[in-house]
Amino acid sequence: MGKLVYGAITSLDGFIEDDHGNFDWAEPKEDVHRYINDLESGNEIQIYGRKMYETMLFWESDKNFKDFPEYIQEYGKTWQKARKVVYSRTL
Repeated sequence: MGKLVYGAITSLDGFIEDDHGNFDWAEPKEDVHRYINDLESGNEIQIYGRKMYETMLFWESDKNFKDFPEYIQEYGKTWQKARKVVYSRTL
């Protein structure tokens, strides 16, 4: 049986988006990004809701992150390898 790892990014007061619906405030610094890379490197399946999946589609194409630092490119490759399951009534 596999291990389930649950992660959620929220502000200290529980918000996911800013007042304009943006998520960019949550971009991790290098040390946190490397931790997430290690944590997710063994993931075979990722489960998303529709909005988060649409946000994460950035990682689908290498060209979107080819000029980013190595640790960010590493995350993109990890994301691409994992199968995705999206729970949505509209997709």
